[in-house]
Amino acid sequence: MKAMQNRRRWALAALAAGVIAVIEDPALGPLRAADTQKGPAPTVQWRLLRQLDLTTGEAPADLKKIDNTTVRLAGYMVPLESDDQEEADEYLIVPIAGGCIHTPPPPPHQIVYCRMAGKKKVKVAMFEPNWFEGKFAINKTGSPYGAVAYQMIVANVEPYQSR
Repeated sequence: MKAMQNRRRWALAALAAGVIAVIEDPALGPLRAADTQKGPAPTVQWRLLRQLDLTTGEAPADLKKIDNTTVRLAGYMVPLESDDQEEADEYLIVPIAGGCIHTPPPPPHQIVYCRMAGKKKVKVAMFEPNWFEGKFAINKTGSPYGAVAYQMIVANVEPYQSR
């Protein structure tokens, strides 16, 4: 039984590393100008969000720069309503597919609580990466899946495409 649990952990770790590699291009800095196919909002990398000190709540200067600004973030959607829904106006964004539906959930600085601007709804695609663009804030809150360190009012959701 223990050997099976260890194999499962290794498989999840390998999957997570592959997914993060897809979403986070190591050649990019933590905050860069949007790529040429998108609008003017800067793209934020998850490695910047991970810099929030979970013990003190202190954010480094680069993270403070994006507080209350419009940004783009690539990630996976976890809807907050029932699993059988096709659209949502409230959801979480995580860097790993299915990140919040396992135990333990990701740490708070790896979860962004989102609401669609104007109560619009977006198609739920839990295992498909997307670009989320909207007003980002460092603001702790709770969710059914655990503590959350960030919030975002999302104006636009598009399928993920690298540069």
